[in-house]
Amino acid sequence: MNRSVGRLSTWRTACLVAGLVLVSALPARAQLTTQDEERLKILSDPDAAKKKAEEKKLKPPFEFFKSQVAPFDVLPYVKAHHWSTLTLEMRANEGDYDGLLQTDPVPMAPMPLEMVFRREARLVKEQTRALGQQVLVNTVPKEWTLTLLRPNALRGDASWQAILTTLEPHQSLILVLSKESTNQFASWGRMAALIPARTDREAIQQLDRQRYYRLVLPTEPDKLALSPHPLTWSTISHVVWDALPPDQLSVGQQEAMLDWLHWGGQLIFTGGADQAYALYRESFLGPYLPAEPTGQMVALKEEDLQPLSHSYPPPVITSMVEQPGKRYLAAAGLRPPTQKSVYLSVLRPAEGASTIPLGEGSPHLLAVERRIGRGRITMLTINPTEPTFAQWTGLDTMVRRVVLRRPEESYQRVARPGLGSMPIAGAPAHAPGYLGPHDLTWYRITSRDALPGNDRGPMPPAPRAPPSDARKDLGDADVTTLATEEEPVSLTGVADWRDTSRFPMIARELLEQASGLTIPSPMFVLKVILAYLLAIVPINWLVCRVVLRRREWAWVVVPIVSIVFAYAVQRGAAYDMGFDSAMDEIDLLEIQGGYPRGHLSRFASVYTTGHGSFTISYPSNNTALALPMSGGREIPGEDVTTSAWQSVPIPALSNFSVQPRSLSLFRAEEMTTLPGSIRLEGDGAGRRVVNATDLELRDATLIDISGPGEQDRKERYLGTIAPGGVVELEKTERRPFPERITVESGPDPDTILRVVRTTWEPGDENSGEIRLVAWVSQPMPGQMIDPPTDRTRGITAVLVHLRNGPPPSPDGPHYNLSRGLARVGPGPQSTGDLPPGMSHMIANPGKGRTPQARVASPKP
Repeated sequence: MNRSVGRLSTWRTACLVAGLVLVSALPARAQLTTQDEERLKILSDPDAAKKKAEEKKLKPPFEFFKSQVAPFDVLPYVKAHHWSTLTLEMRANEGDYDGLLQTDPVPMAPMPLEMVFRREARLVKEQTRALGQQVLVNTVPKEWTLTLLRPNALRGDASWQAILTTLEPHQSLILVLSKESTNQFASWGRMAALIPARTDREAIQQLDRQRYYRLVLPTEPDKLALSPHPLTWSTISHVVWDALPPDQLSVGQQEAMLDWLHWGGQLIFTGGADQAYALYRESFLGPYLPAEPTGQMVALKEEDLQPLSHSYPPPVITSMVEQPGKRYLAAAGLRPPTQKSVYLSVLRPAEGASTIPLGEGSPHLLAVERRIGRGRITMLTINPTEPTFAQWTGLDTMVRRVVLRRPEESYQRVARPGLGSMPIAGAPAHAPGYLGPHDLTWYRITSRDALPGNDRGPMPPAPRAPPSDARKDLGDADVTTLATEEEPVSLTGVADWRDTSRFPMIARELLEQASGLTIPSPMFVLKVILAYLLAIVPINWLVCRVVLRRREWAWVVVPIVSIVFAYAVQRGAAYDMGFDSAMDEIDLLEIQGGYPRGHLSRFASVYTTGHGSFTISYPSNNTALALPMSGGREIPGEDVTTSAWQSVPIPALSNFSVQPRSLSLFRAEEMTTLPGSIRLEGDGAGRRVVNATDLELRDATLIDISGPGEQDRKERYLGTIAPGGVVELEKTERRPFPERITVESGPDPDTILRVVRTTWEPGDENSGEIRLVAWVSQPMPGQMIDPPTDRTRGITAVLVHLRNGPPPSPDGPHYNLSRGLARVGPGPQSTGDLPPGMSHMIANPGKGRTPQARVASPKP
């Protein structure tokens, strides 16, 4: 036996030597394949190779590590009626895998429909990969199963239970991006700025549900869980950027942030020492920054910080029912440590930017900001996480007014004119002391957030102010009044994907009218039933009895008569329609002035004479999202169908079912890149509208909204603006509005344009807007339907937010009720409305229009 063992060892040694000789004989540039390396390891250490093989046998075919919901690292918060990016990290152990990652079906009430969300799943053996996909639910399930399966397979290969938590409809997210740990921002979650004033802080669960904002503190700055899909950022209201290098974001994440910013996102940069301002200037955010760093730092002493402490006193953390007239404590002093200085960054405001002083009488600035589309970028000159400021109790007030720009709660009931307020969890509807979701974020998408009712009446009335002598008697108490006696009409959140919103409902009505299909009247149905009964009973019996003289044949003729009758009705209706399948489409293209990307909403109807199953795909745009749309006439007990939305590799809505001789609706959204931008250049008499796109803008109307009342709204008809065209406003002859805009066939553009022209949300952040409304005679390209329909028609309404007013002052009456009358609606705020030294100053106001309208989106 010893000889056998010796021979075996000699054989192993010989094999090892032969392998080493073979490797050394390879050319210098030759590389071993993975298979060769595995064989060499087996020859060199067979025991370790055997142990590794046994460990592989114990591993399952697929390993699942974690699921994430962007932008959270761990907490899986999902908001109903909002698109989210759900990511699953996994690995295939036995070999390469080519299949699908698919969710369990979820109901899409009130439609008799279930949706499945899926994406392509390609895994390389023993390589971990994170697969993300876009999902939307009307009701957030506690557990949601994701399954790996091969195409056309009946059973899945492996599954994972994703645990989800509901984000309350009124809540928004504050995302913190820091190059180091974000723990220094954790204390912000306990601030009164993020919590309703009337919430009982001892009731932890109630406090968690009623809070206004949730902080998102990434644990791995180098692996940010940010979604590259821009339409999944709708739950984020603010991003606080603390010295994070911009190149930490991927190209997709950068583009998503810019889209989010232009549609109402608020980006705040911290200041102070050690800020990477040079990196910001050279990054994708460079063209949009409101100020340039001078490189200078100012060491602040205690006397320099006194104006700041007096301007932002600590809030009273108590119920407003107990002390409705007492909002703030005495100003808390700011004392920097003697061993370490507190530094302020010196910034040079860009043209059109707004500045916020450090306090009344201070020569220093606290922040510089500018509007970017609907949103804003604010650059602070101090770092609020420095120990001196972190221990300052007045930081709570500064964060609410300056960083979040969140309105102050009123003791009396407050409602924005024409705008409803969704009751927050556990709070009574329209209760005093609570803000609605529209007060907590500036993010808006017109096709989702169009206010109801404004398209059929005048602009909402301006708020009524109490008499000046009454104001003097109220002192520090609340003096806010209701803007209107009418009850709020909207109970939806911000940017909700709901088929019951104003714009989808109007689009549905117009699509039904354009299709030519009408619901039969009761008289028509009665006539058809009577004709059928006459044919099947008396006429059938008389023919068989008198003509054929075979009375018993009447029973045989009944099914024949029924089939012929049904076929005759069906073919007669098909002949009247003139086609077997058709699709009508109404698009809304929303553009921010000077920005070469737009948000495109599609609302479409599909008709077919027989039962059809269609696939709607978007091969040229990976940001597209689509779902079936409610027709508004669902009947309980209908058969439930299943459709699927696939995110990757080609966004597509498949198994879209259309019943015979009926209309099925779907809606889609995407961020589309345009060949140029539409912008307003110049001021005063030199203003001109530039159309640098390839769109022919018909019946273009310029709308100037400088205030809340109808008298502050000015419209001017410009006619058609050709692609690449320029309209000099002062040199263009004024033309009368057409009585009605009509088309030969297809959806009615006049109603849609009237809705877009008059839909406007009151609010300080919306004051001073100038918009352009027009339409295009065809739907936007990029959408494919399979099988193709016989007829396709459509129009595109175009809404361009040419210019927005400057950011509202953080010390304005909407954010600081103790300073004076809290006006609910917007209005031109002159510096006379604000205390001396705290006015929202405008840098380089120029001439022409009022300085507040000077702030425009930069031109990258």
